[in-house]
Amino acid sequence: MRQLILLAPEIFLSALALALLVGEAFAPKQHGLWIKIGVVGLVLVLAHQIAFFVTGAFPGAEACRLLPVSVKNGWVQYPMAFGMVAVDSLAIFFKVVILAAVIMILWLSEGYYEFETAPMGTYVSLMLLATVGMMFLVASMDLLIAVIALELLSISQFILSGFVLTRRSSIEGAIKLFLVGTFSTGIFLFGISYYYGYFGSTGVASLLEFAASHQSADLTLSLILVFLIAGLGFKLAMVPFHMWAPDTYEGAPTPVTAFLSVAPKAAAIGFLVRLLANHASLGITPILSVLAALTMSVGNLGALHQTNVKRMLAYSSIAQVGYILVAVVAGGSSGTQAVMTYTFIYVFMNLGVFAGLLMVSKQTRSEEIPTFAGLSGKSMGLALSLVIFLLSLTGIPPMGGFVGKFAVFASIIPQSNLLWLAIVAVLNSVVSLYYYFRIVHQMFFRESDNPSQPFFSPALVCCLLVALGVTVVAGILPNQILGWVRSVIGS
Repeated sequence: MRQLILLAPEIFLSALALALLVGEAFAPKQHGLWIKIGVVGLVLVLAHQIAFFVTGAFPGAEACRLLPVSVKNGWVQYPMAFGMVAVDSLAIFFKVVILAAVIMILWLSEGYYEFETAPMGTYVSLMLLATVGMMFLVASMDLLIAVIALELLSISQFILSGFVLTRRSSIEGAIKLFLVGTFSTGIFLFGISYYYGYFGSTGVASLLEFAASHQSADLTLSLILVFLIAGLGFKLAMVPFHMWAPDTYEGAPTPVTAFLSVAPKAAAIGFLVRLLANHASLGITPILSVLAALTMSVGNLGALHQTNVKRMLAYSSIAQVGYILVAVVAGGSSGTQAVMTYTFIYVFMNLGVFAGLLMVSKQTRSEEIPTFAGLSGKSMGLALSLVIFLLSLTGIPPMGGFVGKFAVFASIIPQSNLLWLAIVAVLNSVVSLYYYFRIVHQMFFRESDNPSQPFFSPALVCCLLVALGVTVVAGILPNQILGWVRSVIGS
């Protein structure tokens, strides 16, 4: 039972989520209180996880006489909790990203107009339970733990997507997410059943050892991996498993859309990196390459004709997953470094756009692109901040997104057989410039018919400034994040 200390963050958040559900029954109208409690709880867990990188040891493990089993170039790994949950630098890196994202999403949720009469204790509780699911997913070393984590996340996502019961599009998007999520779980479980029949175990280590021995994957194993990738592909909104994303993103409350666009994707990517660490040895690199190219292309082309900002950002997030998949295809330490760097920066620059959208749409109650018309005349600071985020999403220097894309290209270009994928990625980056700058054109070159001013609340401003700080600093001082990532992967 000493190993429970390794699961202390997840246990704490689960207990807090249940406490919030009970507490709301006694104080149902304390909307702001539940968000503040949720943020404080997440900040405490985030500080606990960051302490791992500051001190080089998992807090509390030494007191329980749980010493790291390996330390190499700053990379630390503890014994797996109950033999199924990894406690290492890779898992904790993605946990830090996820926790930071959920904290900012709770900031975005404070004062959101559709939540004025909503049960916010339930809302925050669902966010915390989804966070627990994502934390388990990135640390899963057993496919059964992974599927349980995915289901905890999926159920929370479904309820959150339909949280505004008075709006038909919200219910419609939630139902689509539920149906597709159920189907994806079935595919994932089907793959696990064959995985167990093939290896006699559901442990991820069996696949990693097989790949490390440089054995060629036969047809059966290749099909197993396709099923597992498909199951994760639905969570990532990877093409061709992306059909639910545009409608769900548009229908969900905007803070929930922001959540769907970053946190579950970071969790699924974290597990995918762990599962397919040696995909080249397994012979599935061509499949991943095609999926990456399709995901980038469909995402960017689909965003070109969108007029709703949330729907446009849905296709944008699909394209961003494609760029990350390029780094997954590259593999090795450089590919893993690119995946982690891009994921970290993407979370903040994307949430920055959503913070700006919430500030603009609070008064107009509209999320169409023309809502941004004349914003530079109303708030030049907000308009310039949005320009920075959109430039970063495009990959223009010296923003953080450029550093992420540079890391992706640097990992893929040296591999001559994958040069075509790098060319597709570059062309897609050029295409993305058009639809991102439709918003810029509205802000600076169109007059507004609506005199309402952007809404500035302390929580929204704080979220915007944090996202802006990370996006700018990551672009100007990239060595800080790159050094951190190198220490995490032991390179």
